[in-house]
Order: sequence, then C-alpha cells, then structure tokens
Amino acid sequence: MLPAFGYTFREDDRIELESPAFDAAQIPFDLADNPLRTSRYLGDADFEYVSVRSRRLSIAGPDLPGANLLAALGEVVFENGANAISEVVGFSGVVRQGVEIGGVTPPPFTRAALDATCGNVKFLERRFSGCELYVENAAALLQFRGTISEATFLTRVLKRTGCGWLLNVANLYANARNHRFNAMEFLARVTPAAARMQIHVGGGFIESETGLFVPAPRLPIPPEAWSLYREALRLAGGKVRAVFLEHADEPAETDSRGVLQTARMIAAEIDPAAAHPA
Repeated sequence: MLPAFGYTFREDDRIELESPAFDAAQIPFDLADNPLRTSRYLGDADFEYVSVRSRRLSIAGPDLPGANLLAALGEVVFENGANAISEVVGFSGVVRQGVEIGGVTPPPFTRAALDATCGNVKFLERRFSGCELYVENAAALLQFRGTISEATFLTRVLKRTGCGWLLNVANLYANARNHRFNAMEFLARVTPAAARMQIHVGGGFIESETGLFVPAPRLPIPPEAWSLYREALRLAGGKVRAVFLEHADEPAETDSRGVLQTARMIAAEIDPAAAHPA
C-alpha cells in the first residue's frame, strides 16, 4: 500500500485544502494554535490522514512539557481529527532561567539526554494514547559534544519507546553535508528500528558565507534529498504512513503539483504492486 500524500499546510497553502490531489495533511502546531482562530485549521476539508507537527515540546529536555501547551496541542488534535502527532528531538522555547533558544536545537547525544527523551516520549504516548506519536530528526548547524552518534541516539529512542520516526529528509541531508557523514548509512541504521514512519520532504539553501546547507520551506528540493527519499522508501518496506511535502514558490518545475507528482512517481517505482493493486 502506498503512503498517503499531502502538504505541510501553511496559511498561504490553504487554497489547496480542497484539492483532490491530496489525501493527507500536516498541520504546523505553531500556526494552528492561534487564540484568534474561530474555526478548525483545516476548515471544511477532510483527509484520510492528518498529523500535527509540533516543534515546541522540548522532548530532549529534563522537564515534562507544560500543561497549557499540552492542552493546546490536544485541542488542535481533536478539532482537526488528527491521526498522529510529531515532535522534533531537541530543545525549543524558554529552557532555563529565562534563556531562550531560537528554533529547535538538537541535544548533546549522551545517555542522560537519551533517558530524558525516552521518558518524555513515553509520557506523550500515554497523554495522547489515541494518536500515533512520531519523533523528527532535527537540523543542527552546530553540534554539542556527545558520547554516542545521532544515529545511535535515534535508534535507541525508537526501540525503547516504540514510537514512529518522522524522517525529515532536508534535515538529514543538511546534517550529513554540513557535518560530513554518510546519510545513506544513517538511513540504513535507523530505518529498521522504526515501527512506522512519516517522511517530510522539503528544500533549503546554501548559506553564502559558510557554505552550509540550511533547510527552509518554499525552496526547491535538491536532487540529493530526492535520493534519500527514494532510499528511505526502499528500506522502509511499506511502513511509511504518509509523505508530507513543502510548497515551493519557484521555479515552476518545483511547484506543489510537480513535487507531488515526483514523490508519487518514486513511491510507485519502489513498490509497483502497491501502486497498481490487482
């Protein structure tokens, strides 16, 4: 069976909500958690598969997520009929003593951080028992010194908690390129440990001064990211629930429909029987 396909729906993409081309939707929690919103984020649209993507729970930190944040997440999940929740493996928001980290920062890959992450993931699995939970690999322009590799860290989280893996292809490509490791070997190590998967496919840009690849929405997807997507589908062997794509503004050949067509074509090549059931 092929995965469901859809967008990471941001505000400017809402015109596409009624398109029959998509059977999945990924909702950014930051955008959906708006106290001024008077209707569900997806409006009247219905999808076979809906996932809420959070980047605010700091699951790699020493503390459990706050009650207000969990309540807000629960409301977004309920009102949009979500099947799943994902959270990035890292720190976000105010951490300690008023010190704020912008965006999401991966933890030092140590046994202490591993224990904290697994504890928070298990807590979230109990708290949102009606949804599948996925952890997402983060992009790291800088890395803390650790005692184990990121691949080992993520593999142990997946095995100890039984949660799924949201493979962020752009983040993996960025880390492999910027920190000089083999992304294909990373996939080969981590994918077997995941009971189920989602895949997020997006683009990015090369920072002119440093030469680093920086993942960013609405930018073309590099060929290397498509190669990683193909290999992930091959290794996963049918356990990918959904593929979420980022809308690209330009050029025309990388627009939303072109990206969707490419993603579906690759999936059909990997599993032709699922693409054309008897």
